[in-house]
Amino acid sequence: MTVPEEPPVMPTADEADARTDAPRVVRAAFWIWVLAGVLGVVGAVLFFALREEWARRQVELYPQLRSVDVEQTATGLSWWLLVGSIMFFGFFLLLAHQARRGVRKARTLLLVLGVFATLFEYAAGRVTVYGLASALSTIVAVGMLYSGSARRFYRHDGER
Repeated sequence: MTVPEEPPVMPTADEADARTDAPRVVRAAFWIWVLAGVLGVVGAVLFFALREEWARRQVELYPQLRSVDVEQTATGLSWWLLVGSIMFFGFFLLLAHQARRGVRKARTLLLVLGVFATLFEYAAGRVTVYGLASALSTIVAVGMLYSGSARRFYRHDGER
């Protein structure tokens, strides 16, 4: 006859508070992730609002293009950028919050997501001041999460 295993026990209040607060660099990185997401969404919203102007300029620059095709491309591109930017903003919020709580996996996922988000800003040749600021903020936030005090915060209990 086997002995049943005991169910896991919830930590006491003292045990739950044993986790130290995130260092200042990790807390600041959270807000920089938020800033990067907001800048990306603002840039996408502005492109969405000004898509007709963008299409008109493309037709002026490249007269061999048909204006109907350029307008359809601008509409599709603006929706793609808007939805993608909102999606990245949501992931930034979720993962940055988890990273602030000390979840190592969230930090790694933010690194990967930051690379994709930076490439996303330039995927369609949409290099704007908002895109540049968002990409720069992403790079800074990733660097902050891998700085010395942040690495000590994310260290496994068994690591020295």
